[in-house]
Amino acid sequence: MRRREFITLLGSGAAAAWPLVAAAQKAAGKIPRIGVLWHAGSAEEEGRYFKGFIEGLRDLGYIAGQNIILEHRFPNEMPDRFRTMAAELVSMNVDVLVSVGSQSRQAQLAMSCRARVLA
Repeated sequence: MRRREFITLLGSGAAAAWPLVAAAQKAAGKIPRIGVLWHAGSAEEEGRYFKGFIEGLRDLGYIAGQNIILEHRFPNEMPDRFRTMAAELVSMNVDVLVSVGSQSRQAQLAMSCRARVLA
């Protein structure tokens, strides 16, 4: 996946904020943790979007489990699960919250947290 496609997948806010968060985490010696609230019920259902997200991070030098921690949640298009899973990610003190879809975004923005929410 090319960088431009990855930036389009994440959205311009994510592309602008991620280098700042990553640099701050690296300077502190901490592995950054990203919480991702998808909309489908599994990685397989997300298909090319999930794969593209992982490949895009890899293209930027981030490998899950090595130099970045990814916390994925799949609410399966159920409104109550969006809110519950968003709250769970916030309680984990992730550094960045990525929302995929409008329901994910609304659920994450409703949470009060210190992490950046990227939609």
